[in-house]
Parts: sequence; structure tokens; C-alpha cells
Amino acid sequence: MRSRTFKWLPTSRVIKDSMKFTREFLCEKTGLRIDQPSSDGGTTSTGNMARQCFLIKNNFIYWVSTLISEDMREPINSLHSNLSVLLSIFNCTHAVDTDKLNSLCRDTYESILSNFPWVNVTPSLNRLLAHFTELIRDCNGGFGLKNFSEEAVEAYNKLIRKYREHLVRKISLTTNSRDIFARLLSQSDPVLIGFRNVLKCKECGGIGHTCRLKCTNLLHQTIDQDILFNSLIFG
Repeated sequence: MRSRTFKWLPTSRVIKDSMKFTREFLCEKTGLRIDQPSSDGGTTSTGNMARQCFLIKNNFIYWVSTLISEDMREPINSLHSNLSVLLSIFNCTHAVDTDKLNSLCRDTYESILSNFPWVNVTPSLNRLLAHFTELIRDCNGGFGLKNFSEEAVEAYNKLIRKYREHLVRKISLTTNSRDIFARLLSQSDPVLIGFRNVLKCKECGGIGHTCRLKCTNLLHQTIDQDILFNSLIFG
């Protein structure tokens, strides 16, 4: 083997050991299995896992901050808060103050470059911080991008696999596809939707959840993030 392979082995081993320790520590403290193999053949590094990390109840950022030096905790906490608000703005349908949003994106980007110069900014993060305001202002009339989310389309992948395997005819590709489309159309049929049970919370009267824990989480959000979010939208 080439000599440079031996040169990077110690560093690689240190990185792997550090990643293993971090994953085990965070799993013990928060119950979140981060960057590990999942039962569906992929990994746990998904959008749902990211949302769990941003939930206040998991205290994810607090436990992460205990693993880093004291002088870096404040920048990381600020970065976590700003990204949380930006993702909330991304997933809303409110009218957005694009000037304030642009300032927040610029300040967040500058914070990353100044406090974390060794970090390689990913294309996804660059699109969020550098072009997010342009998408809202120039392409969506100043409103959040919730209506353009692909989550609903991606959520149908599991249903389509189930239908194709168990609930459609397998005579030909044409009949197979026709049956799948028919079942997908029935998912949005207004008559059938009227028969669905609507979850209603007995604690707060809200719709969509029944668990007291979820009710508590909804009522106790981070005040600073709420204030920042409200300052970026109109009405």
C-alpha cells in the first residue's frame, strides 16, 4: 500500500472512535439513534430524525454542547436557534418580511464562516442560507414555501410499495398502475375522508394529538425562537 495510506490511518481511527462515542453518548441521553443503520435498509439520518433533534423535550443541543469546549457553546446554541427558526419559516405559509429574513440568513452564514472555519458548507445549507430569501421573494410572492414541500409525495412511497405488493392486480403493468392510481385517488376522496376519526386532545382541545406529553410540548416552546419567528412574518 502507498505510504499516504498509513499517514491517515491514525486520524481516521481517532475520528471513528470519536463518532462512536458521540453516537452512544447521545443515544443514552436523548434516546435518539443518530447516524446508525435502520430496519428499512438505510440509516437513521433522515428528516424525521432532524425534527426530533430540534424538539425541546429531547434537549439534544444541550447534550451536544457538553461534548464541546465552553467557548464554542454559545455560537452553537445561536446557530441551532437560527436554523430552527429558518426551517419553521420554510415550512409555513405566512407572509414573510424578506428584509429581516435576509439579514438573519446573512448573519447565520457569517457566524458559520467566522466560528467554524473548518466546516465545509453543504449545498443544502448553502441553498437555505444564500438563496432562501430569493425563493420566497422572487418565486413565491413573499410567502413561506410550505405548499412546495415534497414530504407528501415522499410519504406515498410506502403506500405505493404496499399497494403494488398486496392490493393490486399483477396481470400487466398497465392494470397494476391503474389500480395503484385508483387507490391513491381514494385517499383524497372527500366522502371517504369524512369517515376518518379526528384526533382531539382532552387537555387543550387541540386537533391532531391526544397525548398529554404532546400537549405539553406544544404549550412550552422556546420563547426566544417564537419571538424571532413572529418578527419575521406579517400578521
